[in-house]
Amino acid sequence: MTEGAMGLFALAYSGLVLFVLAGSLRKVLPPVRAALAAFALSAAVHGATTLMAGEHALPALAFWGVPHLLILPLLLVSARRQSDGAR
Repeated sequence: MTEGAMGLFALAYSGLVLFVLAGSLRKVLPPVRAALAAFALSAAVHGATTLMAGEHALPALAFWGVPHLLILPLLLVSARRQSDGAR
């Protein structure tokens, strides 16, 4: 039960982080590029903090890495729809 709740929390956190960051970057970048930049920026920041986790690095990577990879296709589909709608 606890692992399932933590997994849902991680998925919700990743979705929130990526969509809010991509939304902020869409003000200065095209939607698809903003989505990719948001993913890269979030992965870089989370990766750097994962390196400081010591012996807990693998669970920390799984906590943010897997949900980020699950959210990325949804983020890209949303960005493509926005860029197609703007034309």
